[in-house]
Amino acid sequence: MRSKFKWIFTLLVAFTMQFSFAQQKTVTGTVTSDGAKLPGATVSISGTQQGTQTDENGKFSIKAAQGDVLEVSFLGKDTKTVKIGAGNVVNVVLSTTNNVIQDVVVQGYRTVTKKSAVTADASVSAKTIENRPNANAMNTLQGQLAGVNITASTGQPGAKSSVVIRGIGSINGNTDPLYVIDGFPSNSDSFRTINSNDIESIAVLKDAAATSEYGNRGSNGVIVVKTKKAKFGDAKTSFRYSSQYGVGYMQLPKYTYANAKELLKIEQNFGAGLGATLTDAEIAAYGVDTDWVDYFFRPSTSKSHNLSVENSNKNIASFTSLGYFDQDGILESTGIKRFNLRNNINGKSANEKFKYQINTGIGFSKNAQATNLGEGAINRNYVTGAFLGAPYVSTDVYQGSQSALDYYNNTPGLLATPIMLMDKLQTYTNLTDEIRVDVATDFAYSLTKNLTFRSRLNGQLLNTRFNQAEFPNSFNALLFQAAGQTFTGFEDIQSRREFLFNNLWQVAYNKQIGNHTFNISANAEYNNSRFQSNNFRQRGLIAGVFVPDTGAGYAADTGTNDFYVPQISAGQLRNDLISYFGSVDYDFSKKYGMVASIRRDGTSRFIESKQWGNFWSVGGRWNIDEEAFMDNAKFIDVLKLRGSYGTVGNQRIVDGTIYAGINPPAFADIYSVANNTYNGGTGYGISFGFPELQWETTTQSNVGLDFEMFKTRLKGSFDVYNKVTSDLFLAAPVSATAGTTSLTKNTDASLTNKGVELNLAYDLIRNQEKEILLTIRANGSYNDNTVDGIKANNGVIFTGTGPTYITENGGSLDAPFVYHYLGVNPANGNLLFEDKNGNPTETPTAADRKSTNKNYMPSYQGGFGFDFSYKGFFTSALFTYAFDVWRFDIDLENLYDPSNLGQFVVTNDMLNAWTPTNTNTQVPALNAANIGLDDDSDRFLRDASYIRLRNVQVGYRMPSKFLKDTFIKDLSFTLQAENVFNITKWQGFDPESDRSADFYQYPTPRLFTFGLDVKF
Repeated sequence: MRSKFKWIFTLLVAFTMQFSFAQQKTVTGTVTSDGAKLPGATVSISGTQQGTQTDENGKFSIKAAQGDVLEVSFLGKDTKTVKIGAGNVVNVVLSTTNNVIQDVVVQGYRTVTKKSAVTADASVSAKTIENRPNANAMNTLQGQLAGVNITASTGQPGAKSSVVIRGIGSINGNTDPLYVIDGFPSNSDSFRTINSNDIESIAVLKDAAATSEYGNRGSNGVIVVKTKKAKFGDAKTSFRYSSQYGVGYMQLPKYTYANAKELLKIEQNFGAGLGATLTDAEIAAYGVDTDWVDYFFRPSTSKSHNLSVENSNKNIASFTSLGYFDQDGILESTGIKRFNLRNNINGKSANEKFKYQINTGIGFSKNAQATNLGEGAINRNYVTGAFLGAPYVSTDVYQGSQSALDYYNNTPGLLATPIMLMDKLQTYTNLTDEIRVDVATDFAYSLTKNLTFRSRLNGQLLNTRFNQAEFPNSFNALLFQAAGQTFTGFEDIQSRREFLFNNLWQVAYNKQIGNHTFNISANAEYNNSRFQSNNFRQRGLIAGVFVPDTGAGYAADTGTNDFYVPQISAGQLRNDLISYFGSVDYDFSKKYGMVASIRRDGTSRFIESKQWGNFWSVGGRWNIDEEAFMDNAKFIDVLKLRGSYGTVGNQRIVDGTIYAGINPPAFADIYSVANNTYNGGTGYGISFGFPELQWETTTQSNVGLDFEMFKTRLKGSFDVYNKVTSDLFLAAPVSATAGTTSLTKNTDASLTNKGVELNLAYDLIRNQEKEILLTIRANGSYNDNTVDGIKANNGVIFTGTGPTYITENGGSLDAPFVYHYLGVNPANGNLLFEDKNGNPTETPTAADRKSTNKNYMPSYQGGFGFDFSYKGFFTSALFTYAFDVWRFDIDLENLYDPSNLGQFVVTNDMLNAWTPTNTNTQVPALNAANIGLDDDSDRFLRDASYIRLRNVQVGYRMPSKFLKDTFIKDLSFTLQAENVFNITKWQGFDPESDRSADFYQYPTPRLFTFGLDVKF
């Protein structure tokens, strides 16, 4: 009896224990990230369909049993798993993933998982882009992407950035990448009317496997921009407001300008200008010392406001934003104002067979720009007045336009330059209004489980109106007033409308058979671009009546003269592109993959028989980490080897806008009427075309390695590429019997860019429990540029005069071809140069010039920095660099030019110029007989390499306990600075430039901003 009781009791205890372990309980907790509660995070039980989401305070509650594994995830965060123990409370800290998007990448017209991608690309997310104080979003990417050289070579707000991917790929053609915005390959590279805070990600496609599907527009790389969209989910509305206020200051150069007394003394030594008429005592007592830089430049201000609303639902979601941006330029009279409205809708049917997306963006900007930058128009470029103005000239000289003209007429040379430009500030205006409307749609229907039909319909309207007015009786109007002309000045009104249209039809088939997965697509695409312009100039404005941009105050034409006849012109251009292309993406067992694509393009740019061309690519990958022999390499998380080879084209063989080279067509002979051709008569001018004209073709190979190690602490990629552009559009020699000695056409010349790229990110500290994360990151690239196959002029192309550049077989593009400067001859103060035999000479000949083998495009470029966060505090820094880059500093050359004495300021180094009693100096004599030869020498060729602290941020995210019982979900404050400092030998305003020589350009500013970001 007792034995039976013991058996029953043991069975009851075992059953009770089993029940207690299997019994579910309510598990609660909080999910945080970067010191803040994380609403909307997904909490699920691994291996089941059971899950929930955190509330607005980051809290969750879920039924689970001891031993279950919770999986916690959130977009942009590293997923974390936690095993349920005996307790009922589980708190989870998610770390932020690296800025580079890890989950998916763009591969041609498709988005694929990073694991299955075979392409070389680089991308950044919204976190990197938003809330930076740049009017142009592309400036924000500088130093972030390996192999992508982005330069903001002007401080003009909203100005276009120069973007070069893997080196310059054309000599005479356009080198801009193709821009694809929400699936629309529009060629639109103006980002001044796009709100950076609306951008979700930007990806740069670099190799043939990624770009060949873009055919004859892909040779310069492709930049894919995706704007933000809301996520599907429970019915929910969330708001976000961000605001910034900032100030900007000019980056000062390292030039040593002479002050007023120093300049007068130098003029006295030279025997020219005001200084030559003064005694030492009069110079010492001179009381004027004007800072013209301070007059024309100013501290600038900027402010921005952005409000966005996200509406989520099970089958439809929308993102709506409203933005305002206002930034003054550091140069007087310049600045930009911008208004943006965006609405992105994405939805799906209840059975998820039909999916759609409609993205609409509207932008309006008003941009006042400085004109005539980098030109010799001394009376129109404000920068020349600021940096050349003689400091002994007083601002009190200016008493109006007539006084400026009188001062100009009664002073030597161009001493009146700053006075002229003081008048321009008062009597000249310009404004560019731009309305931009982008509509991008995507409709997809799954006909079967494996077959999907897609259509994209996209359009873009750019409407630009430019107005400039030179007021009546202004200095420039009076200066150019003709005899008998009563009314002076002019007004220009230029209207430009550009419409771009894109339509894509696609059939995609995907199928998995065992370990084999196939994705096949067939596509047809039509692109149309149309440009219309109307230009009007009214000459003759009536003072006291004229009002800019209204038509008031126009002088009527009279029969006695043609002074006031309006000048009008109109233009219309059109470009069409029809394409058929397909791709095959194959995967075996998630270990091996292959991608192949082919595209046939037909373009209206070329003559009918030459309109069609084929472009293709193949690529493969090997996911080494999936192999069995890698099982013991526990420290390796991801290891993928990939490679690609293929062709792309560049139909923009004439540099300029997307319409350059269309009219007149470069394939046709153009005849024009020319006066005084023979014996004073009228004849024809002929511009010969090349009927066989086609696009330039780029063939590229790429081998890359992607890796992640130490539980994804270390992430990176390494690429080696070789990119060859052939069929270059150049002048080639022809027989003189053809009527000309050269013909511009596709030639046998080629341009090769080959190099390596490295991208790294490492979590030096990653402690989720203590909420501390320190990530260091770096990227870099090396590019070597060489030219070959030039047949004209013995394989040499010369461009420019003073200095001259050479492009020759075996050398780089546009290397300075100049005399080598040796210094000052101590015997007489003249300049010494090196002749072809290595000997010093004061009188070099053309035979003594040689190539420097230097280039204005950097051989090495990239960026490095860190991200750090600790319990709500966060900071980050980004350094950019460029090495082995050389440019002519023409601004510096002007400061050493003795012919400027009496007109402009010079460097105070001229006080140390050679004299018979001062022979040990590097400054030639003020009256050196051969000073003009330095224009075509390397005397002012300077190393423009630099390291720059491009951006630094310090911020604080408010702990959620302080936001409890308020409507605010998240609140953060940020202080940041742009262009903080440079480490460089360059003496000018900014070492960063896409020009081979700098001549009185708009300096880029140093910006400091304070920002607020709140979610509710």
